[in-house]
Amino acid sequence: MDDTSSSHCSADPQFPSPFFTVLPAEIRNLIYAEFWKLYSARQHVVKRQIREEADAEGDPGSFTEQWLHVPCLVDPSAEDIRWSKYMDSSPSSEDRRIWVNRLRSEWCLHWACEEQIQLQDRTGPAESVSDREVSGAPKSPPAHGRTGILDLLLTCKRIYLECLPSLYSSTTFILTDTRTAGEFLACYGTDAERFPLRSLELCIRLPNLLTEIYYPPAVPGLDDEGPPAIFAGRARPTVSVRNNPWQRLCDALVALPAPLHDLRIWLDSSDLRPWHKRVSETRFFARLSDVRGLDKTRFVLSLPELPERRGPDSHALQEHYLEDDKLDDVPFTVERGPRPNNWRVHLRNIVSFSAAAALSLQPNAIGPVYPVPPPEA
Repeated sequence: MDDTSSSHCSADPQFPSPFFTVLPAEIRNLIYAEFWKLYSARQHVVKRQIREEADAEGDPGSFTEQWLHVPCLVDPSAEDIRWSKYMDSSPSSEDRRIWVNRLRSEWCLHWACEEQIQLQDRTGPAESVSDREVSGAPKSPPAHGRTGILDLLLTCKRIYLECLPSLYSSTTFILTDTRTAGEFLACYGTDAERFPLRSLELCIRLPNLLTEIYYPPAVPGLDDEGPPAIFAGRARPTVSVRNNPWQRLCDALVALPAPLHDLRIWLDSSDLRPWHKRVSETRFFARLSDVRGLDKTRFVLSLPELPERRGPDSHALQEHYLEDDKLDDVPFTVERGPRPNNWRVHLRNIVSFSAAAALSLQPNAIGPVYPVPPPEA
């Protein structure tokens, strides 16, 4: 993902190579496309802070940010197993702790990919998440799959320049947070010739601040520009409906110079309160109605389920959901599915912690913790 503007002039034409002199460009592009499939056509894009080497005086180097790609381990058609695994685990067990962390993972459905990166940072590429004692993680790809893309890109400058568009047009790029996704599109989504993006997948666990910004104002018709007072206090922060990471990401999707072929957005919320009580979908997704050029069946919003009963006690945001006639004029398809129950996880953690604390206070002697009155004579 480096800048290629300075490489064209210095690239060797490689005339002695039969790969370039015998094979036409169309065949070479087919070879590149098959190569990307061999080494995973689904790649996570992450931004990591890399510490530079210490200087001559021994002072630690400063941090620089680098874009990295990581092969995806997850079958996109597989169901989310986290909640069922969590419910099957024993309270206060190590399995329970691990599945709680996976339920809270910012990578959502791609928790195994996140753990694979963390594991490689500690142990190197030899071990995989599926080698660990806790079951439930998908199989990791072969070790060569982690570096295969770079093997081709680093062959020579001409191959790098020629195959780079093929890489971008043949790969599904997966991003798991709004800020990184917006920055990625700002860097690589503005030049359709050099970086012809075709397939994008966003899998994001939204912080409740982002969804609260779009909560309907107390006075109908009032154009409220800021977050609720619970977040803003008396001093209104710079974040607003028109200035926040989610809005900038939507703006970047609208501004893409060439339409994507596939765009899938899977969302959940970290809020303890249910999605249907706090998220105004018509306000939150309004900007996505301006995305054009995709087949409606290839632009999919995967959202949490809504309750069937909408009485006053359900605290439903009537007329604020993407359903029925609200879907007539939008350029996307809405799919709904179950999501982890954050409130139940939170309560169970409190109960487990309280039980563990009570056990730690019990005396070593065998017998009841609380005094029992002596039997009557």
